[in-house]
Amino acid sequence: MKKDKHLFGLQIFAITPLILFLFLYTNHLWLVAILSLLLGYNIASFKQSGEFIKVPLVLILTGSFLVYALTGLGTKDNPQTFKLLNYKDAFAVFHFKKSTPIDEVCYYVGIDKNVKFELSSAKDTKWEQFYKYDKNFPFSYRWNCLDVNVTTHEVLFAVTQGEVMLNEIRFFNKKKLVEFTSKSKVLNDEPHTKMGTTYFDGMYFDEIYHGRTAFEILNDMPIYETTHPYLGKIIIGWGIELFGMSPYGWRFMNVIFGAFFIFVAYYFALLMFKSRDLAFASGFVILYSFMHFTQARIALIDTFGVLFVLISYYFLYSFIIKQQLKWLLLSGLFFGLASAVKWSAVFASLGFLAIALFLIISKYPLKKEFAGYRLILYGLLSYAVVAVGVYFISFLDIYLKTGDWYKIIEYQINMYKYHSALKGTHPYSSVWWSWILDLKPMSYYRQINDGVFSSITCFGNPAIFWTGLVALLYLLYVSITKRVLEAVFILLAFLGLYLPYMFISRMMFIYHFYYAVPFLMLAIIYLLRDLMVWSQKSFKVYILFLAVVASLFLMFYPVLSGYSVPKTYVDDYLVWINGWWL
Repeated sequence: MKKDKHLFGLQIFAITPLILFLFLYTNHLWLVAILSLLLGYNIASFKQSGEFIKVPLVLILTGSFLVYALTGLGTKDNPQTFKLLNYKDAFAVFHFKKSTPIDEVCYYVGIDKNVKFELSSAKDTKWEQFYKYDKNFPFSYRWNCLDVNVTTHEVLFAVTQGEVMLNEIRFFNKKKLVEFTSKSKVLNDEPHTKMGTTYFDGMYFDEIYHGRTAFEILNDMPIYETTHPYLGKIIIGWGIELFGMSPYGWRFMNVIFGAFFIFVAYYFALLMFKSRDLAFASGFVILYSFMHFTQARIALIDTFGVLFVLISYYFLYSFIIKQQLKWLLLSGLFFGLASAVKWSAVFASLGFLAIALFLIISKYPLKKEFAGYRLILYGLLSYAVVAVGVYFISFLDIYLKTGDWYKIIEYQINMYKYHSALKGTHPYSSVWWSWILDLKPMSYYRQINDGVFSSITCFGNPAIFWTGLVALLYLLYVSITKRVLEAVFILLAFLGLYLPYMFISRMMFIYHFYYAVPFLMLAIIYLLRDLMVWSQKSFKVYILFLAVVASLFLMFYPVLSGYSVPKTYVDDYLVWINGWWL
């Protein structure tokens, strides 16, 4: 009965933030009502008979994440058909029934390649230019609306350089749509698609690289972004195949992997600490960590890589406690997958090596077949042979399309040249030591209209990051004085993924810390575990900490998700530190 009461309490605790979220930030009051009725039924049933509907805690956490992440993720209703215009087939002409005043032109473009184009109106017997696009930065998969002042019976869209996919174009006079005809039927064949110029309707930040490249890979086109490995873009492409080339489509797989991330965090803590309470806390902290939520709702590749790294460490820990080779080989396989997403994952190898040295030096009781130098040899088999093999297999698509193995090597050389030569400055760049202190968030998207504020910002939940620093110091103490496997394992994994940035001179951002964040979370769980061992009253600290973590998520949700709020709310309540340009 006591066990059931404890589980019942955790279920109530897990579901309450979701109900509050739905009430505060969505129009789904029917769902609030259903969940509230189920919650009320459970409470009444438990009080009367001790019985209640038992739902696995990990399912509540992953389900909550899916609700949070899919809410406002992006439209599925984007133009899909297009006409490819380039300097060889350089123009499209749009005819109106009569000479008509035009005060706004909106166009939606897909892929553009070093493009310059002009819009001109017919005047007498010649064209008169009224707009010119000559930016170097790609303007991909989003609407652009122009305020103009022309009266004409024809408009010319002329490409003067490069190539562009023109999906849709619309003309307005006093907010009313002006109908047109054109030989290019695909340019006005999707009148049902809604226009919008926010994150919800088009690409933002580096989606213009990864989302676009995913589409190019799917359609056997020359790929635009070659600065990171191949696998992450392939995974993004799976969502595009399901939901089309739309914001929802190119972000969907990140959400799915983000939900599975919580599942893995839960079972990693359960394996390590043998406690449902601590497993629940692990999944809960990841769920409300800010950074994971933001990264899992944008078509970047980091969430895939971080998840694969976490799984790789899960199998490494399984190998240490179960001492079966299959777990070490699985660890190598997922390390290869992580590296095939982004080279940042390669830093995990430093943690692997440090943990192996700890096992050897501390004379950890390994089976004879894994002891001493044999551990290093099996490590090389897993992380050099298996992982490297998986890494290069992930590029097989390049060979299948080109028939040239050297193209894969050339891709690696180009990646190295790009990252080694990258220079420049950025207003959101930050130094490595500032990340754990949460001093400088990274703004991916920011829009202010008439005092209404919308932004998507990458940074950490202050309760997690600042508590995490204390937890890491505690782990350092335990590792030095007691050499406890769990403490050493978490600490070395974290340091391997964090400290290499000390030696990188190129500009960096707080999102580079994402790979180390899961182990920051596990450090906190370790600290909570020891607090609860020392004192039964510490369970109140456990509950209070998790409550603060979830409360801050609900409070900061608008600046993590693009949800529109008055700017005064952000300025007065969310900017805690100078430099938090949310």
